[in-house]
Amino acid sequence: MFAALFSKSGLSLDRLRSFLEMAEAGGIAKAAPGDPVRQSQISRQIRELEEFFGAELTQRRGKGLVLTPAGRRLAGLVRGQIQGLDDFRREQEGRPKVFVFGAGTSTLESLVAPRLPSLAEALGGAQLHTASYRSHALVEAVREGSVDFAVVRRDAIAEPSKRNCLPLAKVTFHLCVPKRLMPRGAGLADLSDPDLWAKLPFASGRDGGQLDRAIREAMAKAGLSFHPRFECGSMLQVRQLVAQGSCAAVLPGLALPGLDEKRIFVAPYEPLASYGRILVLHWSPRQVEMRGIVTRQIEAAAAILAEKRDG
Repeated sequence: MFAALFSKSGLSLDRLRSFLEMAEAGGIAKAAPGDPVRQSQISRQIRELEEFFGAELTQRRGKGLVLTPAGRRLAGLVRGQIQGLDDFRREQEGRPKVFVFGAGTSTLESLVAPRLPSLAEALGGAQLHTASYRSHALVEAVREGSVDFAVVRRDAIAEPSKRNCLPLAKVTFHLCVPKRLMPRGAGLADLSDPDLWAKLPFASGRDGGQLDRAIREAMAKAGLSFHPRFECGSMLQVRQLVAQGSCAAVLPGLALPGLDEKRIFVAPYEPLASYGRILVLHWSPRQVEMRGIVTRQIEAAAAILAEKRDG
């Protein structure tokens, strides 16, 4: 049936593995750092695959390599086949499959990570890995098969449907201010006053992402020159500063559980009232079918992620 495929040399599992390592690392040097012998081997094996398939798989860009459209397609095919072989091996050994959950850093920390034990149970006792990307990169990772499930904004998916995503929550935004930082006599009702915001030390993100830009633009529209005292790598770090009473911040609703309302005022942040996005659990129908994941397991995982917590 596949006689023509194997009629000439150049195709082997080892060559395909080397190609995939290079593709996922983003370059030959990154796939084998500090090992020039292995780098030379990977380079040779990629050339052999290009000769076998009669297609250019990589292109030089600056000092590195990028995949061509043909290279990206081959990487997806190889990833799926190797994943299938690994699943089969684990099944025969009575070991759990490995699934990857992806999300943005803050969503991963506040929503996904606390629920990993329940998610693992819903997926038949699976071993779970996590990966952090922005929404559009996550959608691409799901399409390529390097991420099995992703928590992303619904608007990041080109053609969202019940076949590839389930709704989890609408993201809301709240101004959180430790009471110790409030001016004397000020209360919860004063949190809507931009003049108050100007007097508070703030923490914010510094990744230049969509949420970070939206908060800064909202502050600018309110007439404030926004210069946070602390700029953090994730919303979890911002939340920690708020929780210890060091600063105020605009936090997504997902980050609110566990904050001490006796010590911290929390109010809707009106400038972002219409900004809320729908978070969904996203997957590739082809990937879940190939890996033996059934609909009820996906629905159970979505229900776990959508479940509200009291902190």
